[in-house]
Amino acid sequence: MKQTDWKIIYSNYDGIAKRAINLLSKEAGKYLIRENGIYKIHVLPCEKEGCAVSKNAFFISLYNESTTIQKFVKEDEIKKDGFLVKVIKNPDDDEGRFVILTANNEQELFYAVVSFFDDYIPQKAPFGGSNRMPDLMFDSPLAEYTYSEAADHKTRSIFTWGHSINDYRKYIDNMARLKFNELVLWNDYIPLNISEIIDYAHSYGIKVVLGYSWGWKEIGSKTDNITNESIEKVKELVINDYRQNYAKVNCDGIYFQAFTERKENVVGGKTIAQVVTDMVNDVAEKLWEITPDLRLIFGLHASSVREHLDDIAHVNPKIEILWEDCGEFPYSYSSFVTGEEKFNETLEFTNKLLNLRGGVGVGLVFKGLMMLDWYIFIYQSGPYIMGENDAHISEHDKKIRANAWRMFSADWMKYGEYVTRLLKFINENKKGEVNMCLAGTFDGGIYLPFALCAQMYRKLDDNYTDTLHKVARRACITVD
Repeated sequence: MKQTDWKIIYSNYDGIAKRAINLLSKEAGKYLIRENGIYKIHVLPCEKEGCAVSKNAFFISLYNESTTIQKFVKEDEIKKDGFLVKVIKNPDDDEGRFVILTANNEQELFYAVVSFFDDYIPQKAPFGGSNRMPDLMFDSPLAEYTYSEAADHKTRSIFTWGHSINDYRKYIDNMARLKFNELVLWNDYIPLNISEIIDYAHSYGIKVVLGYSWGWKEIGSKTDNITNESIEKVKELVINDYRQNYAKVNCDGIYFQAFTERKENVVGGKTIAQVVTDMVNDVAEKLWEITPDLRLIFGLHASSVREHLDDIAHVNPKIEILWEDCGEFPYSYSSFVTGEEKFNETLEFTNKLLNLRGGVGVGLVFKGLMMLDWYIFIYQSGPYIMGENDAHISEHDKKIRANAWRMFSADWMKYGEYVTRLLKFINENKKGEVNMCLAGTFDGGIYLPFALCAQMYRKLDDNYTDTLHKVARRACITVD
């Protein structure tokens, strides 16, 4: 029989903690506030700490804000910069259970809620006959449990084109659910509703970095177009665009691409690496005159500069570099590995990037589930309203991409172990924090490859098959 005596007990209903409590109420409500086949309406009470507790309760709070949680949890049980999920017996009732969700910061508190519903419930789901039945989870006392987690990579980001997002709220909801904490949002024209989008992301603690062209669009694919005159024109456009459109927006930084996405590596007797470094450093200094603390991220395609990293080493150390096209899957658009030799070459090049510029300001982009089809891609033709499309457009796009996601999922299940190997290599060789970025779009749901990579970014388990098993059984995964 469904337990209807649960309540949520919290300390603070504000900020990201509010998001965590809302998610807890929503997800627990799926199990607790209705009975199958009966229109009998229950609610899940949410009360401040200090209220009476009868049998079953969720305690959700930052550790330092809850004397109740401090009674049942030692501070060292919570991993540094992480969260704790703990299910214990009610000390006054052996059949009762306390679910403790706690952390030392609000974003990790949100992740504790995610972990309870996405990982604890499928792991501990009871059997109904011969089948595991998560729906029966709250029909009897919960299994006791303790789990603490902290991130292997502090920054876990997504790069995407803005106009590929049909519903920005659901997109950001799903990002938070996957524990991503930064959105790199590229637009040819800044969306009219960008402030609302940023505010929504910030409500989850997700940073928003806005991307625009520093020569990628203006110069094009013809290397002969890279001249002193064209570069001076690009500089002028970049600074004017920032001043007019981005300086007044509450974003967390600027991302840019220049003209390194090409096979050639020399132009006019100079390496492209040298030319782009000089331009980027010059523009950066001018932007810092406008906004001294502006965060800048250089989206750098390795294709034209990989043989001239000594020139790239002179990029101002205050500028972060987010590297693309660094070798085999998962860096490449293809979602498979072509051979062990190529993969080992990718590891060697990755090591060079991790050591460049003293190992500071390094980011790495995985593209092995890009989804966007460049053969039919249409660039933005003007400012627009981002992520407010009608639901039938989302369904249209979801259906068209369904087979592609199925193929990506199959490839990631087979080749995902290479991702594990690469990430372990990065962890072993990094000199500082590395921004792990996933490029593409997962608008329309939470798909297995995205969730799998997100989990590996967050917490690199020793056994790849265990990670795959953990992620694949989550109820939030889109399967249609």
